[in-house]
Amino acid sequence: MSTDSQRGRASEAGGGGMDSTRQRILDAAEELFATHTFAATSLREVAAKVGIREPSLYAHYPGKDAIYGAVIDRALEPFMQELDSWNQSELTLRELFDIPRKLLNLHAQHPYRAQILHREFGNPREKISPKIMEWLELFAAKSALFMTHLPENHRIHIDRNKVIINIITLTNMMLGFFSSTGIQQTLLGDAYDRDALYSEHLRLMSKLFKSLLI
Repeated sequence: MSTDSQRGRASEAGGGGMDSTRQRILDAAEELFATHTFAATSLREVAAKVGIREPSLYAHYPGKDAIYGAVIDRALEPFMQELDSWNQSELTLRELFDIPRKLLNLHAQHPYRAQILHREFGNPREKISPKIMEWLELFAAKSALFMTHLPENHRIHIDRNKVIINIITLTNMMLGFFSSTGIQQTLLGDAYDRDALYSEHLRLMSKLFKSLLI
């Protein structure tokens, strides 16, 4: 599926043309899916959080699967746009090394979405959202181009296995920050400082990203 069609579908599902009730449904479902999981969330709970009756949900979405699909589309949209902007022939080394910060900051704007995306990494193969796989495939393809065009790798064949495990490692660790808030708070107690932890996480992700490019 082309990036344009992905972006168009995501915009239709979660873009600026959506009415406020649909937005509120996605906001409520997003929080419940992140905190309770998809399986443990009922449409009644979503409706109650929105402040409408359960049958009213069906005027906007045919069911819970459709709501989840729209939540995933909305979560992936800014990352699809970011990937579209990557052009290895124009990107400077400084801009390239700034990619982890840009991606992490996108996740930080919507931590519930980050938790939902991270949970997909633990699903068995048959339960992984195809939308997630489309995103990761595009991420892998773009990353392979970058690695190929780096001076250190110009004459080296880039192994797809290496690219894939790099993408999984990088994304899994990046999303893990948002899925482990409870553990962070428990381990640190009164010393918990989210901003300080976020800064350290960004430092580690930037260092890891640089090492994976070589």
